Amino acid sequence: PADGLMCEEKHNGWRAVHLRGIDGVTRLFSRNGMPLEGTGHILHRLGQMERAAGEPMVFDGEFVVDGPDTLAATKHWCETGWKQGGQAGALHAFDCLTLAEWKVGGSDMTLIERKARLVQLFKDSADDGDGWTWREGSRGRADPIPVRIVGDTWAFDASDVMAHANRIWAAGGEGVMLKDAMSPYRRSRTDAWLKVKEENMHKWQRMVA
Repeated sequence: PADGLMCEEKHNGWRAVHLRGIDGVTRLFSRNGMPLEGTGHILHRLGQMERAAGEPMVFDGEFVVDGPDTLAATKHWCETGWKQGGQAGALHAFDCLTLAEWKVGGSDMTLIERKARLVQLFKDSADDGDGWTWREGSRGRADPIPVRIVGDTWAFDASDVMAHANRIWAAGGEGVMLKDAMSPYRRSRTDAWLKVKEENMHKWQRMVA
């Protein structure tokens, strides 16, 4: 678009949504519908944000467990690591909509409006602990940072995209997501969101040469 695209870092983990299941229990689910265990600290923080919204919400993001290879560390935790107990990882949140909207297939609110709502809910919610009581499931241990809002900038041409991508690749990141800021949310793949990965860099350079 002439007015540019929203540009976000693509974190290298598992896509996850905070969703109330058919049993009425809220969990983090993978793209394939698998519950992500050992994430009570994330659910606790998102629950605070949901209460600030005043209605059931769906939060969309990337679940990432830190490690030399975050994708491998995340995969290990989700498949077997959580069985050893404890909690790990953080949700890098980049979108939200109400549960009612999710149930009918998505939201017509634009991405830039949804992102602003996500940021505001994060700011409006606060730790509701008393500083003494352990959060259920924490066993008295300090939680890792549970939820991080994915920052964004703007790209107006291919050079902007490559500048953002190169900065992220230099820091060891996966790449960038380009998003049409005026796009609605749909529960399906859409070309309104495009991924730029390092292995595609040479292909792009050949195209523009």
